[in-house]
This record gives sequence, C-alpha cells and structure tokens, in this order.
Amino acid sequence: MEMQMSIVNMMHKRFVIIIAFMTLIGCTTKLAPSYDKNVVEQLSQLNVDTMVLMATISDGTSGDTFESRVDNYNNLIGRLDALALSAGARPVPESNIYSSISESLKKRGIANIPFDATKPASVYPITKISETITIIRNTDKKQGITQYEADTFKNQVQIYFDQAITYENFLQR
Repeated sequence: MEMQMSIVNMMHKRFVIIIAFMTLIGCTTKLAPSYDKNVVEQLSQLNVDTMVLMATISDGTSGDTFESRVDNYNNLIGRLDALALSAGARPVPESNIYSSISESLKKRGIANIPFDATKPASVYPITKISETITIIRNTDKKQGITQYEADTFKNQVQIYFDQAITYENFLQR
C-alpha cells in the first residue's frame, strides 16, 4: 500500500511537471512585430528596382544626362519612404531586451547600436537606403557620379537591403 502511494505521488508529480512544461511551451514571448507579406514583397521589388538603377550608373554619370534618371531616383525615394512608414506602423511588442543589450554594450565600452525599440528593426535600413539614394541623386545632379562613387553607393545600399530583407524574412518563422 505504501509503495502504491509512493508510485501515485511520483506519477502525480510527473503529471504536474508535464503540465507546467506544456503551459510554458504554450506561452511565447513576442519580441518582434508580425510578418507582413506586403512589406516583404515591396522590399523585394524595391531591391530589384534599386539594383537596376545602380547598374545604369555603374560606369559613372555626367550632369548633362541627369534628367534621364531623375524620375527613377524620385520614384525610388518616394516608395522607400512609404515603405518605411508602412513597415514602422506595425505594432512592436514591449520588451526590455533592447535596453538590456544596450546596457551590456555600454559596460563593455561598445557604442550603442542605433535602434528604436518602438519600430521594427527593418525601418532603420530602409530609411538609410532612401537617404543614400537621395545623396546619389543630389550628387548626380550637381556633378555627376564617378565609377568609384557608384560602386561605393551600391555597396552601401546592398548592405542596408540585406539587413532589411533578412529581418523581414526572419519574421516569417
């Protein structure tokens, strides 16, 4: 009888542990906004369109041909700004993880990563792509762009697109 009670108690404890574990598994802490297929599709299309523009200026430009590109520049800048607004409008769950990361970096003497915890992480690189395209447009208009400048701008834009696309695709999981 005593052995049966011991077995029952042990089974009861296991059952409680299993229920507690299953409850914890069911509780997920959300640290990022929800995946938005529209944001990913727009971002992918903007990436293609931007790389096409970068290919057109890859050999360098001169100010006298700027008018043939100005509409492309303005179109991309407007669409990037609109996408940054749309992507940033998604609610981001509250979390203190970013302040913890910042504090840890500060203790190590490492500069804080520019991040606004109230917006999805893809908003920053999308905004930087728009700023870069604006600089390219203004430089092209003023003096034209050298091949070296075109390569440098393209590299910068690719880095930002990679960051934004990687983040957005990660949300799909």
